[in-house]
Amino acid sequence: MKVIVVILLATLFVSVGETLLSAGMKKVDAGGHSGIGILKAALLTPQVVFGTMLMALYFGMYAMALGWAEISFVLPFTALSYLFVAIMAKLYLHENVTPTRWMGTLLIILGVIVVGLGERGSGHQ
Repeated sequence: MKVIVVILLATLFVSVGETLLSAGMKKVDAGGHSGIGILKAALLTPQVVFGTMLMALYFGMYAMALGWAEISFVLPFTALSYLFVAIMAKLYLHENVTPTRWMGTLLIILGVIVVGLGERGSGHQ
């Protein structure tokens, strides 16, 4: 059970991190920077910095989960980030998430459920 909790938290962290990074880089791009100026502007944009920190936290938690469970169990659960990012893209970034994208996200979630159910009796949770 601890593996699932850590993976879910990690996946939330990376999803928020990616969403913040996207929002921050749109601000950087809007600034008209070029060359090394893009990097400097990104390092001074709080959304980029915080998003990157959350993504680094995800990586640490993901590595921890890999120490506890098989990668064939851990990795599919990280695919939940597709759902979390789609929701945040719609609500926070106000992106147009098309029905086709929602359908693809649903298929991914169904795959995660299949993997999770397959592990119920194996004792890896």
